[in-house]
This record gives sequence, C-alpha cells and structure tokens, in this order.
Amino acid sequence: MTLRHLQIFVEVAKCGKMSQAATNLFVSQPTVSQAIGELESHYNIKLFERYPKTLSITEKGKIFLEQAKHVLETFHTLETTIKNPNYEYTLNIGVTITVGSCIISDILKVFKEKYPNIKVKVYANNTKVIEEKLLTNELDIGLVEGMIKSFTLISKPIIEDRLVLVCGSEHPILKKKNISLQDLENEAFLLREEGSGTRELFINFMHSKGVTIDVTWECSNPAAIIQGVINNHGLSVISARLIENELKNGKLHIINIEDFQWPRSFKLVYHKNKYKNTAIKNFVEVAQEYK
Repeated sequence: MTLRHLQIFVEVAKCGKMSQAATNLFVSQPTVSQAIGELESHYNIKLFERYPKTLSITEKGKIFLEQAKHVLETFHTLETTIKNPNYEYTLNIGVTITVGSCIISDILKVFKEKYPNIKVKVYANNTKVIEEKLLTNELDIGLVEGMIKSFTLISKPIIEDRLVLVCGSEHPILKKKNISLQDLENEAFLLREEGSGTRELFINFMHSKGVTIDVTWECSNPAAIIQGVINNHGLSVISARLIENELKNGKLHIINIEDFQWPRSFKLVYHKNKYKNTAIKNFVEVAQEYK
C-alpha cells in the first residue's frame, strides 16, 4: 500500500462520496474506487458500506481512518521539516473549558518564556470534543478534567483539583443545618453542557446514589454559571479553582455534605501512536511542573 492509497481513503471518508473525492483529488472515479478496493483487499476488511447515493464508513473503517491520518500527518511533518530548515512547528493544544478558564494561561506563560520559538494554538471545548479531535489528529495533545473513553488515547493525571457544591449568599439552603444528598432533588441546578467532564462526574455520582438532579440551566460558559449561582438561580458543582475569589469575598458558599468530596485530576491526553516531538515533550515538562 502507498501513501496515495491513504490520501484517497481519507478524502473519501471526508466526502462520503467517491465521485466528490475524485473531483477534489483531480483523479478519475474509477481510480478512487480501485484504491479503496485495493485497501479493503490488502487488509481484508470492509471500509465502507455502499449505498445508492452515498457511503457510510464502517467501525473498522473509523479505526483505520485514525491510523491513516496519523501516518499522513507524520509524513507531512517529515517533508516540511526536512525540506525547510526554517520550518516553524505549531503545537496544537486542546483544553477543556475548566482548564482553559483557570490554568492554561499560567502554563503557557511559563512555556513561552522557556520556549519562545515554539508557536502554540489552543482550542477549548468539552472533554468529549477534545477526545474526538485527538483521535483524528486535529490536536497534538490535550489537557482535560473529564474521563477519556478511547483506548487509543493515553491519559496521565498531572494536576490536582476538586469539585465543590456551591450556592449564592442568599440561597435558602444555607439556613438548613443538616443537608443530605436527597435534599438536592428539590433544588435547581446550573450545570455545564453534556460532554463536560465536570457534569458527567457529578451526574454519574448522583445517579449511583439514586438521586435525580433538576438541571434548569445548561451552559458551556463557567462565568455565566458562576454569576447565575451568585444571583441565587440555583446550585452548581464546579472546580474550586474557578471560584477562589468568589469564596473569599463571600459571594459563593460551599455546601458541605457527608461523603460529598470529589478530588480529581486534570489529565494530559495524547494518542498512543503520536510521535512526541520536542515541542510536545517541552509542553508536557512545563505542565507537569504546574501546581
């Protein structure tokens, strides 16, 4: 098999049509069809389900796509760095919203001081999206708080964090002396969107205790959630790192419940087949030193 076979396969997977892939690659449709057939024959797998007007990539095809993109990216890096001695590598870092809101700026400040010649791009989203982009090689490395589900990604805890249950200074729940998990069923909650690691951890924990949560606000912006809680629109579960100032000035209060302690870690995540170049190694080094 050749790199051309992989290029054609990736383009077909992107388009969902061999005819469109052929147009984009400036080759004939039979050439595209032959390349896909040769790949399937060589690896003895079915990459696509053929339908009258479109194609649907198979589960094995999705796995093959991940590996093909990594091979092509490695080749592209080889070509550009060897042919151009002045090539400037860009480190693409994916961070979750919580990480992006409270620690990535500090980490990158140190990183740029130590390695000023390395260009960095940061992409922020929830854990689910960061995981997807790491799998398709759109990102070099991630720093997330949620659970990584793919076995093809390596996840290493490096920074300690904890979740806390909080309310505003005038919320009625502060008047209660003894609060149980069951009491939370009657409360409105302001939480992150589905796909958020913070939300997943909290919801899964409550379900394991047989408690259903009423999510009245769903938001991808932690600042909006914090402001909503301050204004007594409900409770929230959030990283303690995000609300240090609000706790100090009394705008937010931690609600202590027995067995309600959630230490967790922010984790470095990367593809197990990712070539860890100098830029990636340097970023890992700086991130591991952060406290």
